[in-house]
Amino acid sequence: MISKYLVRDVMKKGVVEVTLDTKLSDVIKTMAKYDISSVVVSDGETFWGIITDTDVLKHYNDLDKTAEEIMTTNPITVSPEAPLEKAVEIMAEKGIHHLYVKSPCEDKIVGVLSSKDIIKLFSDLIE
Repeated sequence: MISKYLVRDVMKKGVVEVTLDTKLSDVIKTMAKYDISSVVVSDGETFWGIITDTDVLKHYNDLDKTAEEIMTTNPITVSPEAPLEKAVEIMAEKGIHHLYVKSPCEDKIVGVLSSKDIIKLFSDLIE
């Protein structure tokens, strides 16, 4: 059903970023503003990690913590040219809802693939 798709066909291009010193309270506001469930932690050049809604739930009672303190470092990434089937397998095996899409040429995040994106594709293909 999805064998003809690559990650780049389904991913959301671009990401919302916060800096290492961003307070959790501001991370939450950013996620709410853009109606997203994860953000990239970056200094503009280097990709340091991600913060997901699960990370927020774990630390919600300490809004002064910084992104650096709560982020997930070394998250699993995937190439935009990877087969979508492979990305789905990774997400299912690891129990994760987001795969960040990393440019094969540089240490830069170019998008995100979420379980919501994949479910939407499944729905479109079923119709």
